[in-house]
Amino acid sequence: MDLHDLLGYLIHRTDVKMTNYFTKVLKPYGITPEQWSIISVLSSQRGTTQKELAEAIDKNQTTVVRMIHSMERKSIVKKVFNEQDRRSHYLFLTEKGEEIKKTILSVVKDAHHVVSSNLSKREIQQLKSLLNKLYDTRY
Repeated sequence: MDLHDLLGYLIHRTDVKMTNYFTKVLKPYGITPEQWSIISVLSSQRGTTQKELAEAIDKNQTTVVRMIHSMERKSIVKKVFNEQDRRSHYLFLTEKGEEIKKTILSVVKDAHHVVSSNLSKREIQQLKSLLNKLYDTRY
């Protein structure tokens, strides 16, 4: 079987290329693609827990803890203790985090248009559907 016939290879190759492009586009703003995913989630789901965030961005909690610490040092994210459960806390974007989101949202949209420019709107919808089907496959 040829390597280019393997879905896993094609998906990984595409992911690497898109991630590298996205990394390059976000670098001037001091944000990584993973940090952008956190900013995006916290912007729409204010007061989320680390566990909820990990599920939303499909990363393990240990990785998310490291990412949050880094973003706290940059004053992008803040933690607020959960009054009902002092072992957990809620995550919020800081004012700086909100400003970063506003600043780079158009950059993110432009990057999306660049990477999907060879596809029609219908093809984009089909691709999303197919990728979600692959992701939801139980094995």
